[in-house]
Amino acid sequence: MLVKRPLDAAPAIPSFLKGGGEMGARIRAHDWSVTPLGDPQIWPQSLRTLVRVMLNAQQPMFIVWGPELAFLYNDAYAPIFGAKHPDALGRPFAEVWSDIWSQIKLLVDSTLEGKPSWHEDLLIPMRRHGYLEQAWFSFSYTPVWDENDQIAGMFCAVTETTDKVLAERRNVAERQLLQQMFQQAPGIMAMLRGRNHVFELANDAYLRLVGHRELAGKPVREALPELEGQGFFELLDEVHRTGEPFVGRGVPVRIQREPGSLLEKRFVDFIYQPIKNADGQVTGIFVEGYDVTEAKHSVEALRASEEFNRRILDSSSDCIKVLDSDARLQFMSQGGMQVMEVDNFGTIQGCDWRSFWSGPEHGKARQAVETALAGGTARFQGPTPTAKGTPKWWDVAVTPIRGAHGEVEKLLSVSRDITGTKEAEEALRQSQRRLNAVLNNASVSIFLMDERQHCVYMNAAAEKLTGYTLAEVTGRPLHDVIHHTRPDGSHFPLEDCLIDRAFPDEHQVQGEEVFVHKDGSFYPVAFTASPIPDEEANTIGTIIEVRDIRAEKKAQEHQRLLINELNHRVKNTLATVQSITSQTLRNAATAQDAKDALEGRLLALSRTHDVLTRENWESAELREIVEQAVEPYRGQGEDRFHLEGPWIRLPPRMALALAMALQELATNAGKYGALSNVTGMIRVTWEVDDLQVPARLHLQWREAGGPIVAPPTRRGFGTRLIERSLAQDLNGEAQILFAVTGVVCTVDAPIA
Repeated sequence: MLVKRPLDAAPAIPSFLKGGGEMGARIRAHDWSVTPLGDPQIWPQSLRTLVRVMLNAQQPMFIVWGPELAFLYNDAYAPIFGAKHPDALGRPFAEVWSDIWSQIKLLVDSTLEGKPSWHEDLLIPMRRHGYLEQAWFSFSYTPVWDENDQIAGMFCAVTETTDKVLAERRNVAERQLLQQMFQQAPGIMAMLRGRNHVFELANDAYLRLVGHRELAGKPVREALPELEGQGFFELLDEVHRTGEPFVGRGVPVRIQREPGSLLEKRFVDFIYQPIKNADGQVTGIFVEGYDVTEAKHSVEALRASEEFNRRILDSSSDCIKVLDSDARLQFMSQGGMQVMEVDNFGTIQGCDWRSFWSGPEHGKARQAVETALAGGTARFQGPTPTAKGTPKWWDVAVTPIRGAHGEVEKLLSVSRDITGTKEAEEALRQSQRRLNAVLNNASVSIFLMDERQHCVYMNAAAEKLTGYTLAEVTGRPLHDVIHHTRPDGSHFPLEDCLIDRAFPDEHQVQGEEVFVHKDGSFYPVAFTASPIPDEEANTIGTIIEVRDIRAEKKAQEHQRLLINELNHRVKNTLATVQSITSQTLRNAATAQDAKDALEGRLLALSRTHDVLTRENWESAELREIVEQAVEPYRGQGEDRFHLEGPWIRLPPRMALALAMALQELATNAGKYGALSNVTGMIRVTWEVDDLQVPARLHLQWREAGGPIVAPPTRRGFGTRLIERSLAQDLNGEAQILFAVTGVVCTVDAPIA
């Protein structure tokens, strides 16, 4: 046991222990005289010197010394200890760092053999704050010799490098991410070095443009000779010379994209961006751009299709309108007039489009116009009747129409009749509400999984069963949430999950499994997992019906235990009856004697069974057993029985054995002893010795006032039942003494 001297004690302070902040004070206050290190006054000079260095150092340091490697450390080292500080002072190295000892023991042993070591950024998982954490350290282990030139300890200077290691890892990850982003960028990118424009890097998009040829380390004129005469080499030279970037848009380039093939014409948007060093000198060029060939072709195709689009405009069932900057109607498509039930556009031309909307939708229309006039796109849905008053729902988009200089000149409004969709959505909502009402009132748990086996729905019963809400589970694999671990703590892989087989095997699966509750507890369930087919019989998900069978399992186990207990008790009872019958018939003088003795003994057994049955055969009260045994011999108004003892419950086997013994004693007392006359009395006393393990019962039956007792010439069944069977059944001792004043029976047995 480590002893600490009170901090306010004032013994002589050795000079090498002066200073050192908190740990210096704690080392001075520590009672080292009761430790293997002894009083600091007699510490070896090498240890004293190291302690002085350690206490006055700003770097984390510690010293272990002596046969137990007692641990001393400075203030800078205390944060490394975490929750172990300050109780670690003076304790053995292996004890204070027990959580990492298996990892560092070989290093310590090697150091104590005289081999110093240095370790940089060594990972040492530890539990210094009550949980396992990853920590990295750079440290040295140096052996220390005592005055006898023997290695007596070890010195360690350490720096925790966890933050540095994690930062370096983040930097590496960021560099890898940037490199990956560069490589996978959709636009073309390349890095050119020096005046000759040597390729250093080129991403996948660039390589696709030039035909996946080898570029790294080659000057651009050598790598792409077909660009000669197209002006690109000259542009690169100019950018390198002037330090000014060049931007090209829609520039044609003829490139050989396959070896031996003809030159293919492509169009590119690009920028040549000079790269400068700290002195402002151009050291390279960054090439970035896009292959816009398809976009170029698209523009041309768009122009060619404009006439076609104008022809199909009138055939659209959408209501397409053009508004001026004041939101007045200027144009409406033919299909729009039909869906809006407008017979003559002239009757509404020039009207404010916003006036067609009322209520909350009027505000939405006004906001949509303001958004489009500001250059944005607005969209909303709302109801408004047609020109003839037919109620309809519309999906409306309002976008700007820009002039040649990019200014908003007019507005385009497209309204689509979504009345049918809204009616279907409302019908679906009603159906969903009815379905939810059914599912959420169902007693079984229902889960719906999509084609990825991710949860998309579970009812209220499922939330109650799992402890999770639908929001917590939606979009997650159900197996990873409630079925990931077996009851023994081992991982439950998805491929072993029977429930998951319903989807790929496309057939219903039933069985029993054990789920994991949100609180970490396990519970058994019965399940039925069925694939969900679409209209074409393709499996698109799984529906899982789950029933909590904890109560069933418990009932089954309880039933099994009851059956086993019943079998056990019936066998024991039959064996007891058989023994009583056999012994009674063997010792009875006449058939009547046998009948009377057998009835009395079986009646005593029955009364004790009644007591145990009332208590579910768990235990019986000793006082009740005694009273049951003497009850037939109590006379009205008589006080011949004196019972004294604490309330104590006995296990079934012990209760039955004592009941039979008390029955025999009472019967014999009625025939020959204290109950055979009118003056006899019986005192039954008992006590419990709780100091022994298990506790022991001491019970005594003592008769007095009856006829003078003489020892029997032979031991009858009753005596043998008490002295042998009782002692054997109770695993204790039972003795009958035939004293002249009356029979005395003592029982000493463990209560178990």
